[in-house]
Amino acid sequence: MPDILLERPEQRLAIVTLNRPARRNALHGEAWQALRDMFRSLHADDALRAIILTGAGGAFCAGDDIAAFAALRDDPPARQAYFDAIMAAYAAVSASRVPVVAAVAGPCIGGGCTLALRCDFRVVDATARFAVPPAKLGLVYPAASTQLLVAIAGSAMARRMLYTGAMIGAEQAVSCGLADTLAPDAMAAARLLVEPMLDAAPISVAAAKLACGAALEARIASVAAEVMALSHRADASEDYREGVRAFAEKRKPVFTGR
Repeated sequence: MPDILLERPEQRLAIVTLNRPARRNALHGEAWQALRDMFRSLHADDALRAIILTGAGGAFCAGDDIAAFAALRDDPPARQAYFDAIMAAYAAVSASRVPVVAAVAGPCIGGGCTLALRCDFRVVDATARFAVPPAKLGLVYPAASTQLLVAIAGSAMARRMLYTGAMIGAEQAVSCGLADTLAPDAMAAARLLVEPMLDAAPISVAAAKLACGAALEARIASVAAEVMALSHRADASEDYREGVRAFAEKRKPVFTGR
């Protein structure tokens, strides 16, 4: 079976599953590259409206495969290529033009936690647990990932997680904002969360996602021109005319992204 699985329950929705359950979905170099490639291919799909990212076998992602990384410890070029593959996978998730929801069960640790932070929402079940363990491994958490953790979970919780490698459970994750929703079934809750997004105006959502992501990373000025261009595109779109018609006719609009 592939390390990264794709399911399309319908044309507008993609479910991407990390599929290394024997390793609690810890990813090695090839799996990171496959995840990057999967998100890049989905970026080009005009019919897509939302993505759910999850893990197989009762685990979201235990992070990087430590054994695979350790094997490259004494080969600096190979180690750098491995690190670059991880960063490229994170970037591909962040760059998604449609909302991405992490459906989290079980461990969401290290690189897995970073993947979840790169999603727009994190829906968890009672088994979910989060940790960022570099302080226990003698490593350093990337600066960009630290910024996201602080912005999403708050400074106090981020410092606690980073300074100690402490693991927090689902209820703590929700209380600090690291997780958005605690539900009996994370996947079912994720499907429910994305349902209204599938019907929303794609250009509007793309602009909002771009601006929210930039605001979270304190770089809103860098996307202002792109958001304005999307605004002009929306003003001239058939979706805008459809929205006005639907409002006047008191019916649900049918948006196409055009």
